[in-house]
Amino acid sequence: MVCGLLVLLARCTGCVIVSFCGFPPPLLARNKRKGGQDRFVIVIMVAPFTGIGTIRSTLYSLLETLCAAIFEVPTLDLYIRMTAPKIKPLPPVSVQFLGTSSGGGPIQSRNCSSLAVDFGNEIWLFDAADGTLNRLHQSSLKLANISRIFITHLHVDHVLGLVPVLTTIMSGTMATEEATQKIKELGLKKQPTFHLYGPSGLRNLVRTILNITKANISGAFAIHELLQEGEGPSAGCGEDEIHPNEAVGMDMRADEDGVWKMVLQEGNGKNGKGWKVSAGPIHHRVPSLGYVLQEPTPRLPLDTAILIPLLQSNSEALAALDPPVKHPLSLLSHLTSLPPPPPLTLPSGDIISPPEPSGILPRKIVIFGDCSGGTKNHVFRSMCEDPSLLVHECTNAAIPQAIQRDEKGQKARTRDLEPSLMLSRGLSVGQSASSSGYSSANPPSTPNGLHSPNGNKENADEIKRSEVKKKAQSRGHSTPDEVGEFAREIRARRVVVNHFSAMFPSPRYPTAAAFPSILSSICSFPYPVPRPLPHTSLPPPLPIPLTSKYPSELHVRVIMQSLADQILEKCSSFSLSADDFSKPPRGKTGMVIPARDFMHLPIPSHELNALEIEDVRLYKDIADKVTEEWKKHGGIWIENGKEEWIGVEKEVKKAGWRFKKVVKERDEWMADRVEEDSNGN
Repeated sequence: MVCGLLVLLARCTGCVIVSFCGFPPPLLARNKRKGGQDRFVIVIMVAPFTGIGTIRSTLYSLLETLCAAIFEVPTLDLYIRMTAPKIKPLPPVSVQFLGTSSGGGPIQSRNCSSLAVDFGNEIWLFDAADGTLNRLHQSSLKLANISRIFITHLHVDHVLGLVPVLTTIMSGTMATEEATQKIKELGLKKQPTFHLYGPSGLRNLVRTILNITKANISGAFAIHELLQEGEGPSAGCGEDEIHPNEAVGMDMRADEDGVWKMVLQEGNGKNGKGWKVSAGPIHHRVPSLGYVLQEPTPRLPLDTAILIPLLQSNSEALAALDPPVKHPLSLLSHLTSLPPPPPLTLPSGDIISPPEPSGILPRKIVIFGDCSGGTKNHVFRSMCEDPSLLVHECTNAAIPQAIQRDEKGQKARTRDLEPSLMLSRGLSVGQSASSSGYSSANPPSTPNGLHSPNGNKENADEIKRSEVKKKAQSRGHSTPDEVGEFAREIRARRVVVNHFSAMFPSPRYPTAAAFPSILSSICSFPYPVPRPLPHTSLPPPLPIPLTSKYPSELHVRVIMQSLADQILEKCSSFSLSADDFSKPPRGKTGMVIPARDFMHLPIPSHELNALEIEDVRLYKDIADKVTEEWKKHGGIWIENGKEEWIGVEKEVKKAGWRFKKVVKERDEWMADRVEEDSNGN
């Protein structure tokens, strides 16, 4: 489109017309006459042009000065809003966690690893442990919308549920013999409708299970292996090698930097979501991958009021081209395709271009499998920078003694473990070591590592933290310290941790929201229940109020909050005080969440928006005070109809805070500081 800036100095009678950045004139038409005298005014006309974002601020400043002089108003905001082009909101994208336990599980409250990225009408699955299919059925996700599954590595707690998900989505129970035969006859020419991605070995794994079990499926799938240096594909894709329903998959070799910059090109996916996927290596005991999902740059809407007449006026000339363009308006969809095409010159000589960027920052999601803290590949680390969300494992963590409280914390943390399995594992591997991470959570130095040689509890906590970190890294896993450090390095806006040791049961919150109150009611089932309940009109089960009968539930919640707090200690997080939260700073971590099965996390924008920050602030306001009281007294005083003590230690009379429920329907609480009298009581 025509580019340029035209500034005219005109003598007029007070009628001011401004056209700015392609906004349709007249932007303003105001009579402005002082003392009956004509005035010189500047008329600014700006047509759309490439690179508009870099010059917009300069023009804003100029126009603000003009408006202050001409219209006697302080800013231009009102006038710009009157005529700015409509910018579409970002399409909804959310992450739902289907399994959050490590290989020491599954346990009653956590399935093993899987999560879904939901684009609204298309779902991508990341890892599929045993039981993932059941979690999908229990969730509100639509299985038919799953089109791709990405595997981080081939440990059993990440892949054993893969084939059941595949065979359910591509079920062949209703397929006719004719359709089945037609698929076979296509041979290597089959076009896949379902895609699997993962490290070398994935193709062999899926084929072996399908061939041995004689699974009946319809349609065609493809398996793409991401090969690191020195690796070869686990199986070929020749006519005699592939499964009857398998299309030819790609062998994706890492580039010279050891990364895969184009696992999925921008523009793939249904209905133009078009997210790009890249990948890189992360350090674990076996080849392991991290994935980066990048949203296309949001763009302004097409100016159809100009483009449609222009294309229609060129219709005859376009039809005469070789090849002909029989439907000139089809070029509109071409302009909005991904990746953005180059400008087109029409027969008339006019140039039409893809829409300009809207100025809204695109979202980025980084999803890691098992690893010992981020990635050691510098190129991949730079690819991960500035994510809207980082999903990172946190298998092990040392819980401070003030929160753990000896065997009381141990009892709360083993509530989901089947006693006979605990006994058999202890006898078979010894009390001081366990593949499930028990010993990593509680090093066996002195009881729970409480006493260092000099008797300092804080020093004992640091010793235990160091021991847990050493143990976790020896197994290729992470603790909160590594998560927080990596989140700070890459400037992650939101952080969610998963893949917890079996010694970290999930809190029984009655909601799938990311930030229920730490004092909210308890789900009436001992295992996760999705909200809303899918495939039924029945009301959800009524929650149980948090009372003195359930101190272990509050203990588990405080323990999981301790993990988040340890991560925040290492992050470049920002203050959530009432004075600061209205303007979220860029490049800071504002949200750290320990994941729960069925937890649903929308990603509305790249930076945290005001609603998200308010949710975090309200949650942290209560959670921090509850944690403070727990560290001091091993319990808290609450008032919910009656005043009662919830704790694992004997009740105290001199508490710093008391907590009162203020909105029953929404489980909202407030904290009242307890004032001391003149006697210090």
